[in-house]
Amino acid sequence: MLPVILIGIIALLCVQACVHDPKVSVEVFYETYCPDSRNFVLEQLNATFAELPNIMQLQLVPYGKASRRELPNKWYSFDCQHGDKECYGNLLQTCVIKYYPEPSQHLPLIVCMFSSRNPNRAYETCAKKQGFDLVALQKCVSGKEGNDLQLRFAEWTESVNSKGRLDFVPWIRMNGKDKMYDAFTSFKRTLCDEYRSMVNTLCTGDTPTTQPIELPQACKVALS
Repeated sequence: MLPVILIGIIALLCVQACVHDPKVSVEVFYETYCPDSRNFVLEQLNATFAELPNIMQLQLVPYGKASRRELPNKWYSFDCQHGDKECYGNLLQTCVIKYYPEPSQHLPLIVCMFSSRNPNRAYETCAKKQGFDLVALQKCVSGKEGNDLQLRFAEWTESVNSKGRLDFVPWIRMNGKDKMYDAFTSFKRTLCDEYRSMVNTLCTGDTPTTQPIELPQACKVALS
């Protein structure tokens, strides 16, 4: 009797896994003063996330082509492609992502900053607009916490490929695979194509789901 019960439980779990909507893991490695990063966020990422938030698990990583140097006191200094202003902008957004981890929280601030000619100058206004705790964020920005978070994003960025650096920014990955060129050209279509491949085979990965998940209308249009 016990084996029969176990088989039933496993089957039930499998069905639950099949009907559970998967999400595409999306990593965007970018820089706060990079024109290509700005254009990608404003022209593609923001609109696609607003339209299809339920099919992606978005992680933004503001570091890009920066380099780092360890200091004697276990702090790190960073050199950024677009100078000190970019390093500071990366740090601002790093702390925002830490304290407001949901993309629905921090993406509007990032969009707000990118919408300004001077993202760093717009930061405080954008943060107030979102109702963020500026005191807590400033403590992160000016302290060891922010430096440690920058180091974490630096190591994450360096792990993207064997070179230990990015060839282009923004660098985009989906489900751990480099999708930079396709996603930079047509983010929504690339996201929908990756999502479609996920929902075609669920449970074991080889067995088609008994309850097919219908593609969102926005994906049907993008893939048509």
